[in-house]
Amino acid sequence: MTQDIFRQHLEAGTTGLLAWSTLGSPFFIEVAGSAGWDAVLIDQQHGSGGHQELASCLLAARAADLPALVRVSAGSTGRIERALDEGAQGVMMPMVNGTDDARALVNAVKYPPIGKRSWGPYRAEFLVEGDYQSSANNWTVSCAQIETKEALDNLDEILGVDGLDMVLVGPNDLCVSLTNGSQRDVRHTLVLEALDLVLAKCRQYGKIAGVFANDVEYARPLIEKGWNIVAVGTESGLLKSALATTMNSLRSP
Repeated sequence: MTQDIFRQHLEAGTTGLLAWSTLGSPFFIEVAGSAGWDAVLIDQQHGSGGHQELASCLLAARAADLPALVRVSAGSTGRIERALDEGAQGVMMPMVNGTDDARALVNAVKYPPIGKRSWGPYRAEFLVEGDYQSSANNWTVSCAQIETKEALDNLDEILGVDGLDMVLVGPNDLCVSLTNGSQRDVRHTLVLEALDLVLAKCRQYGKIAGVFANDVEYARPLIEKGWNIVAVGTESGLLKSALATTMNSLRSP
């Protein structure tokens, strides 16, 4: 049985670290588990690879005992059930801007009476003890990404949707939206104020509060404030940074 670290961190008021995978590499998933990360996100919105890569990454996540989220493309509710049946604990939907988006997400993630997910968890049923269907609605994680001014304006309504478990803020897109495309500064005052608002609202509604941080320096104050889930960069970004650091150190006098 895989641990439900998402709800554990919500209940304890602590922070779990989410390894973000864009390359579709099962080996990275194993490395992240060995390095001690708490969970992994497999990105199929901006990441590479199709369903076969997803299946391999989810199998690696199970082998590494890492709870896995999958980010699908905006509006791709049909892919949500496939990801869950394949063994993801949860699914992240980008660009959730209102209640219609949030309800569509919940309908795809949750079984009746909460949602409309159809039956077929051929690999997912190995992740929980006992009967999967009776456990699934309390086990699966429906995660909405908050990335726009429209989403902030509708935040109370989104968080009030029954069956929505978690939100994750994307500061990069949020800055673009809040500044009408003029800036991409994740430290912009409007973005930092929005982050504080989302965290407070998540606590009010009892939702798991997640956020993406581009780097360690951005992540530290978020962890100090008590965000439940913090993603720190992507594996491709971390690899690029490590390669650049190594090259520069060898070429510097």
